[in-house]
Amino acid sequence: MTLSRMPTPTDPAPCAEGEDLYECLDCGARCCSAERLTSCPDCDGRVENLTEPRSE
Repeated sequence: MTLSRMPTPTDPAPCAEGEDLYECLDCGARCCSAERLTSCPDCDGRVENLTEPRSE
């Protein structure tokens, strides 16, 4: 699995093409991954895919 760390939590999209942006709901860490993440690589908390639009 390839993870690339974002430089700052407020930077919205330095992800490479084909990668999604994930944010941990527990610790706030953000990372990009080409594979689907189900838990935070830093704290094992729940993650949200910020690349996908939210359902209304």
